[in-house]
Amino acid sequence: MAGVPIGTGGQQRGWPIVTMTIIAINVIVFLATYFQGPIRFEKIIRHFGLVPAYIVRGERLYTLITSMFLHGGFMHLIGNMIYLYVFGPGVEIRLGKWRYLLFYILSGIIASLVHTSIVVLFRSTYSPFSHVTSPALVPCVGASGAISGVLGAYIILMPYRTVNVLTVLWPGIPVVIQLPAVIFIGLWFLYQLFMGMLSLALPFPYFSGVAFWAHIGGFIGGIILPKLIGRHVSRRRIYIDYAGRIWYEVPIK
Repeated sequence: MAGVPIGTGGQQRGWPIVTMTIIAINVIVFLATYFQGPIRFEKIIRHFGLVPAYIVRGERLYTLITSMFLHGGFMHLIGNMIYLYVFGPGVEIRLGKWRYLLFYILSGIIASLVHTSIVVLFRSTYSPFSHVTSPALVPCVGASGAISGVLGAYIILMPYRTVNVLTVLWPGIPVVIQLPAVIFIGLWFLYQLFMGMLSLALPFPYFSGVAFWAHIGGFIGGIILPKLIGRHVSRRRIYIDYAGRIWYEVPIK
């Protein structure tokens, strides 16, 4: 049973201005590039997308940042922005605006570096497809690496908050169910890990167009970074969920 997150339980304090600004930038950049036509759009992707072969040579390092704000299509953009809209505000409020912005950028960079490392180290795995193109020359774009970091931070900081998930039951009836964040995000990560390992064993998933190892790297970075850059909080925060149960959110020390 697959599902799309559409919200979280509990009330958020404050306006997540950084999250909303990042979403706005992604949407504006996509529309401004996509409607220049397919030829121009492809050139922008190739120039500002992250190409592992260049990164390992110390070239086009700016793409570690620019690639985070490019998307390959409408569904790519919408999917990423839904996850950022749902999970970003909680992490932003916990970390604070400037720390959250730094956290987001660093998560995206870590995701890109992990993706680059995997592609370079295991490119021989894809040798049967070398007549098509070298995987190290395929540009990688999207905010999903940084957003994976947001998910990693969320599962550490607010594991017992509930996530409202839109899913479809047989025979095609849409319903909204509530799951603890630790379960929803945990299942998401297990899927990324499974597909990432599969991409090393079989070449086909790599050419599916999904950078699974960027997601894995960003997620792990998201777990580690809040402890390094987060605000010192001496007391645990109390959260009362929709069922009236009391949970304690993990403090950042």
